[in-house]
Order: sequence, then structure tokens, then C-alpha cells
Amino acid sequence: MSPEAQEFFRCHDVVHVLFGCDVALDDEAVVKIASILGTTAGLGVLKGYRLHESLQTYRQLRVLDVFLTIARSVVVVPRTALRCLAQKARWPWAEHQHYMHRPLRELRQSFGVKVAHWQRTNEA
Repeated sequence: MSPEAQEFFRCHDVVHVLFGCDVALDDEAVVKIASILGTTAGLGVLKGYRLHESLQTYRQLRVLDVFLTIARSVVVVPRTALRCLAQKARWPWAEHQHYMHRPLRELRQSFGVKVAHWQRTNEA
């Protein structure tokens, strides 16, 4: 992987954890919206989705799964956008290393992050 892709996916994966998302396509939609609206990356995060390594991942998706996710996004995207806009602060997209020693519950509370799947996340 290119250094740019390594950095992008490192930050992307941290957003998965912070927002309580797995790797299902619906959750990938949540992570994309949360990365734009709930982190300091803003629209700049979209550059990472245009990287060669990201495009390789998209090519592996089944068309039916993409259409089903788009249909479900009618609920997922607005809910995620509203939750991100209600956050106390935006999560630092790249400069988050000094937060890695803090408990996840504390980070979510500090930034006002509401996880995508509250019951599933709390059961783990």
C-alpha cells in the first residue's frame, strides 16, 4: 500500500471503532459521513476514497449489495449527519495518537459521539 493509503486507512479504521461500526456496507456509509461531518478531515477525506487502493475495494463489491445499501442510506445518512452535527467537537482525523490510551467510552463522551449500533457496541 502507498503511504497515503496506509495513512488514510489507519484514520478510517479509527473512525470505525469510535463510531461503533463494522465493515458492512451500511456501516461503511456511516463511516464515510462521520469522517466528513464528525472529524476534522471534512470534505478532504474524499481524497482517500479516490486512492487506487480504495478503488480496488469498490471493484470487489456486488452491484446488488451496493443498490441495497443505497436504498437503506435514506435512513442511515440523515441519522448519521444529525448525530455528527450534534457532536461537542470533531474527532481529529489524523492527529489522534495521544487519545489512543484513553477509554473508548470516555472519548465518545468527550466528543459527543453517538455510536451507530448502541446495543451491539455495549454488549461487546
